[in-house]
Amino acid sequence: MSEQGSALISIEHVSKTFPGQRALADVSFEIGHAEIHALVGENGSGKSTLIKCLSGFHDADPGGRILVDGQELTLGTPVDPQRRGLRFVHQALGLIDELTGAENIGLASGFTTNVGGRIDRKAHRRHAEELLSRIGVEMDLEVPVSDLRAVDRSALAIARALDDKHGSITLLVLDEPTAALPPAECAALFKVLRDVVGAGVSILYVSHRLDEVLSLAAHVTVLRDGRCQGTLPADGVDRARLAQLIVGQDVEMATNATVAAAAAVEVAPGAAEREAVLTVRSLRCDPINGLRFSVSSGEVLGVAGLSGSGRDTLAAAVCGAIPAWVDLELAGQHVVGEITPKQARDLGLALVLPNRHPQAAIPSFTIEENMTLGRVSEFAKMGRIQRQREREAVAAWIEKLDIRPPDPDRPYSMLSGGNQQKVLLAKWFGIEPRVVFMEDPTSGVDIGARYAIYDLVREHARTGAGFVVCSSDMEDLVGVCDRVLALVNGRIVEELRGAEITESNLLRAISASADLALGLQPA
Repeated sequence: MSEQGSALISIEHVSKTFPGQRALADVSFEIGHAEIHALVGENGSGKSTLIKCLSGFHDADPGGRILVDGQELTLGTPVDPQRRGLRFVHQALGLIDELTGAENIGLASGFTTNVGGRIDRKAHRRHAEELLSRIGVEMDLEVPVSDLRAVDRSALAIARALDDKHGSITLLVLDEPTAALPPAECAALFKVLRDVVGAGVSILYVSHRLDEVLSLAAHVTVLRDGRCQGTLPADGVDRARLAQLIVGQDVEMATNATVAAAAAVEVAPGAAEREAVLTVRSLRCDPINGLRFSVSSGEVLGVAGLSGSGRDTLAAAVCGAIPAWVDLELAGQHVVGEITPKQARDLGLALVLPNRHPQAAIPSFTIEENMTLGRVSEFAKMGRIQRQREREAVAAWIEKLDIRPPDPDRPYSMLSGGNQQKVLLAKWFGIEPRVVFMEDPTSGVDIGARYAIYDLVREHARTGAGFVVCSSDMEDLVGVCDRVLALVNGRIVEELRGAEITESNLLRAISASADLALGLQPA
């Protein structure tokens, strides 16, 4: 597996049992020297548990062991993994937004002080710049981290993890590093990762995005239900086969060709004549200034664009979640000016945030409480909630959306990403909205849940509701949309329909220079 002829990391018969659950069952595989090794699987497959065993957060069951360069790793404590050069960058990154990039690095590596005991900021900045130069990245280290691009925050976290001030680095573990990144920034991050491997460090890469896994990794290990389904060379397996190993059955893949052909059939004939359920005559919210678009009954409209293009603010602006000026018509009602969330709700607009968004749900609430939070009054009589009616409504949505486990009293925080997203869909579908706006609906969601969400969107669209899917993931737009608007600098530069909706066309459109923006504003 490695040029040196021996594995860097050997995971041998590792199991981990929690009360009432066996999260890992006899998992064995190897990671070679100076390679990118991908770890894939559905939410709940055991990936996070395995990473926590590697980091020392969890001990493993008796009988299993992990070797680093042939030497057994002491499990159940972070001290030995740290000493042996294992470093971890979690999806949340662990950066403090209010501090600068240099200060965030100093929190991990320590601050250099001068003779008077004061922090030597020049020396500390030089150290931070040197760490970034190792991975070929330059950025302003004196601005708050909150002002950095998403890809720069990721690079900063990686540079901090690769600080060898306290010992050499052997393995970098990355958990969903591209979940919040648009395509252009993903490409920049991939260059960083290749530079890391070029410096002799191995990477264990955890992701739900199969295309990037197959393009980046030398080997791929698949976990399903806590068991290892095998380790394969990435150049010897295709996306469909990998998806089948992850899910345990054949998955209908949303390839460019098949989805585009299906979309063309659905859109024509007659789609162009469908009644517009929502018409936005003007939308103003930085960087958007005067945007116009419409959504037809039963249509799934996509919005594509890089970060800062307006794609990531459009849904919240129309639904009143952020300040914006709108001129819109919905179901015979005309609204001009700032719209409030209550107005949006009363008009029949729903905003489904990604499950990881802090305002998407209340993590400590149960499935039932989150699902009915926005419509408690429907189940009230004489000022009291009729628990049986509420319970029956929740049970119906749990069954319809196949939420697992089907326990209305389970805390939302204990669900997988895919099931959390289904709870959010049920929450808004339950109010019978006329138009549903969705932001990055499959962010951090495994492949099985991804296609289940696509099916739910299509099914609900057939009831006459309109959908607007704003996504940084091209697969969402290819997989579910009838029409896609490409935004650049807050303006629509291109509109794609049916068979035109392919990843290559979308990437070309959203990467267009602002100087070439056409200002196309379809009614």
